[in-house]
Amino acid sequence: MTTSTPQLALWTQQETADELAARLATAPGLVRPGATLWDDARTPIHPLSMESAYADPELLRDLGARGAHFARELGADVIVGAETAGVPLAASIALAAGLPFAFVRKPGYRGHEVDEPPVRGADVAGRRVLFVDDAVASGSSVERFTASLVGEGAEVIGVFVLVDMREVAESVNPVAAALPTESVATSHGLLDAGVHELTVDALLNRWSDSDPRWDLLPQAA
Repeated sequence: MTTSTPQLALWTQQETADELAARLATAPGLVRPGATLWDDARTPIHPLSMESAYADPELLRDLGARGAHFARELGADVIVGAETAGVPLAASIALAAGLPFAFVRKPGYRGHEVDEPPVRGADVAGRRVLFVDDAVASGSSVERFTASLVGEGAEVIGVFVLVDMREVAESVNPVAAALPTESVATSHGLLDAGVHELTVDALLNRWSDSDPRWDLLPQAA
């Protein structure tokens, strides 16, 4: 009796990548455009609800296949997810790639015990690690998580995220800027073109609360 090995999807075709990005963007509840408040400051878009992508098992499987292709391109030995939002995606990638899985704790999180290890799961010491999270913007989280991994002896060779939002960040951490990064979508791909243009303008130019352009953004339901 012969057995066949499932083949990973080839993500070299732009149409296929665009289709996956569209499925991510239309996951119910993930994107909620419209002005809201975040840390007592006005913001042109609600925080992305990435768990909405994980609620669809078939979408999560296909996101994992996309990440597995990137992991193999980089020659990763271990897939490591960021606590907590990166864990389901990293597990899916590890399964698709046939690679070991681990997750890295949030540095400085108060809910952890003092003697808790920063990394749980597969050993990362001396191994090439693909770091996985839900999104990247300024890259501060990438810097903190990768520092924890390097402290455990890992070599972080790349970053895989659902959404790359570095284009709307005021600045990007040098660590996040230097690491090879792959994403399923960007903020531009998640938003209507007109809404995206206004959103980027509001974030980068720090609109005042009295700026009349706030009225141009769609209001959240």
